[in-house]
Amino acid sequence: MIRAALLAALLSCAAPAAALFDATEMETIDVSARLEPEYFQHTLAFSYPFVWDDAWSASTAPAYRVNGASLGCCELLLQQEVRFHRELPYGMSFRFRLLQDDDREHQYFHYLLELEKKLAGGLSASIFGEPTYHKEDSDVGFGLAYEPVPGLRASARHTFVDFNFNQRGHTTQRYETYPATDELGLSAKPSEDLKVAAAFMFDWPTRRLVPDDNRTFSYRRTRAELSVLHAPPGRWSRRLSYLYEYEHKGDLFVPVGANQTNVTTKWTEHRLQTALEGAWGGQDRLELGHRLILRPARTDFTDTANPGIKFGRWESEPYLRWRHDLKPWLVSELAGIFSLGEDRQVRTTPAAASLYRTVAEAAMGFGLDFVFGPSGRIGIYGALDLDELAPHPWDGGNIRAMFLF
Repeated sequence: MIRAALLAALLSCAAPAAALFDATEMETIDVSARLEPEYFQHTLAFSYPFVWDDAWSASTAPAYRVNGASLGCCELLLQQEVRFHRELPYGMSFRFRLLQDDDREHQYFHYLLELEKKLAGGLSASIFGEPTYHKEDSDVGFGLAYEPVPGLRASARHTFVDFNFNQRGHTTQRYETYPATDELGLSAKPSEDLKVAAAFMFDWPTRRLVPDDNRTFSYRRTRAELSVLHAPPGRWSRRLSYLYEYEHKGDLFVPVGANQTNVTTKWTEHRLQTALEGAWGGQDRLELGHRLILRPARTDFTDTANPGIKFGRWESEPYLRWRHDLKPWLVSELAGIFSLGEDRQVRTTPAAASLYRTVAEAAMGFGLDFVFGPSGRIGIYGALDLDELAPHPWDGGNIRAMFLF
C-alpha cells in the first residue's frame, strides 16, 4: 500500500531514464581510491564530440552508437546505446532502448521495453520493464507524461527494481529493503534555437543480505542534470551543462571473516561544463570548452586498525577540438585537453600517511572520422600524454561509431 501511494504521488509530478541499481555496485565499495590522476581527463578526451551528439539528438530514426576507449591496461570505457520507436494504432507507441555505460565509477547495462498510451489533454501513460533470464533481476515500472504544447514535456517514472527477487531468487540472497528508482524530467524548447532539459533520479535506500558471506550491503544514490543549448542558425552554439551525483554504499559483516572489512563510503560529484561550437570557415569546425569537477568523498573502515580516508578532488579542464573536412567522406580531428587540480587523500588517523598531489596533465588527441552519408560514421582515435612524452607517450586509443537507420 505504501508503494502504491508513493507511485500515485509521483505520477502527479514530472522523468527520463537515467540509471537503476545494479548488482555490479556490490563489487567495488571504495570507488574513490580507483580514480588515478588522469582518469577525468581521459573521460573528457574520449567523449563524443558535440557534432556527434547533435546528430544523435536531432534524429528520430532508430539508431545505434558505441564508444570504446582504453582507461588503462585492464579497463575499457564502454558506452553503447540503441533506440527504437514505433507509432502504433489507437494512440499507442512502442519504444526500445539499450544503454551501457561502463567506467571506473559505475558499470551499468540495462535495456528497456516500453508501451505508451496517449490520453486526453496532453497526458500519456506508460508501462515499461526489463525482462531477464533470472526472473529475480527483472524490473517493471510505470510513468506519466504531460505535453501541453509541442516542445514542452514533463514526466514522472517509478521503477520497481528486481521486484520479485525474494520470491523467485535462485540464491540465498534477499533484499531487506527493496531497490526502487524515481525519476522526474522536464524538457522545453522556448524557441527554435533554445533547448533546456532537466532530470532528477533518486535510488531509494537499499539493503541486500548475502547470508553465505554474513554480509549486508547498503546503497543509495541521487543524480540530477541540467543542460542548456542555444544554437542560432548560422552561428556558433553555446552550451551549458551541470551534473550532480551523490552515492552512499556500505558493507557490514557479522561476524567479520578472513579478508572481510566493514566499510562505508560516500561521495559527491559536481560537474559544470561550458562550450562554444561551430563552423570556422568552409571546412573546419571548432569546439572550445571547459569542464570543472569537484569531488569530495569519505571512506571509513570499522572494526579494523585501518584508518579512514577523506578525499578532496577538484580539476579544471579546458579543451579545444578542431575538426577538418579532408574529403566528403573523411574528417580529421585534433584536440588539446588540459587539466589542473588537486587530489587530497587525508587519513583520519594523524599517524597514518596521507597523500597530497597536484593534478597537472596535458594530452593531445587525434583521429579520423569515416563518414557514410548522413546516416553513419566510424571514428578511430589515439591520444598522446604530453606531460610524459618519455618514456610512455601513448595515452590510449578510442573507437566510436554511430548509425542512424
